[in-house]
Order: sequence, then C-alpha cells, then structure tokens
Amino acid sequence: MQKLGRTKSAKQMTIFPRVDGKPVFYDYQIKGFFKDTCSALARAKYTKSSTLKAYKKVIDGMIFPFPRTIPIDVHGEIGECQRPLRAQTAQGERVSLANSEEIPAKSTIKFGVTLADPAHESLLKEWLDNGFFRGLGQWRNSGKGRFVYKMLDEEGNNLGGTEDRFDYMMQEANFFPEEKAG
Repeated sequence: MQKLGRTKSAKQMTIFPRVDGKPVFYDYQIKGFFKDTCSALARAKYTKSSTLKAYKKVIDGMIFPFPRTIPIDVHGEIGECQRPLRAQTAQGERVSLANSEEIPAKSTIKFGVTLADPAHESLLKEWLDNGFFRGLGQWRNSGKGRFVYKMLDEEGNNLGGTEDRFDYMMQEANFFPEEKAG
C-alpha cells in the first residue's frame, strides 16, 4: 500500500460543501448573511434594521431559512478565485494567497424562510434587497455573490423582489453603458 501525502506545493483551496457531488449552501450561511447585512444597514438611520434591537438574537430565534442544505444550480463551470490577503503584524506586513472555488454568475439557489413574527417580513425584504450590493458567501466584500431575488408565496405568486428592478444591472455590460452619440 502506497502512502500518499501532501507536498508544500499542493494547492489548498476553500471549496463549497457538497451533497451528492453538487455544491450547496447551508441554512446557517443564509442566517449569517442576514446578520451581516442587518449589522451594516443598522448604521443607516433610514433603515428598518436600525430599529431592531438585539438583531442577532432575533435572527437566531425568529427567522428560519430552509431546507438545511440549499442546492446551488450551477450555470457554467466552477472556477477559482485567488486573492492576496494582507495583514499588519509586529514583524511587518505579511501577504498570503487565498484560493477559493467560484460559482459562475447566473447560478441560482431556491430556499424558503419561516418568520416566527410576520412583522419581520419588511426586515427580510430589506436584507434581501441589500444582496444586490453586498453578496452572499466568503468573498462578498469583493463584489462576489451579489444577487437579485424573487419572493414567492406558497402558491408561487410573485410577491416582489429585486429581480425586476436590478436584473439588467447584473449584466456586466450594463454597469457602464457606452455614451450614445447625439
């Protein structure tokens, strides 16, 4: 029997968890997104999030994404995202590389959210709306993981979302359209 080991040149990578070979999000990652977004929006006085006290306890105890594993419908090839990580230490600046899987744009997830208090629906919409600007997942600060959403009721009726308002902006060509000649 041959023993296999890692060499220093082996590439380490953060990958998406998988179920039956397919990448997934877990429900707690959605809750983490809600907490991160609520924390950021709480700093803006005009938001509903700014009025929520003890937001982490509210999200943990009253807002429940489901199912436990949320399959990612991947549209295209899973790639890699490699970025430098910088840190100031007592010995000076240190730089290392982080390497992660990258799910391609236009990939989708479908999940539900149970609210223990229906009054929290407006908060949920505010957090999901913010997903267009600050995405879901590890590299959300770099603009990765941004999304549009459509909210449906139990019968599949469209209750709104950012898909109609922002979907055209998700196409890179529409971020900086060329000036039209007069």
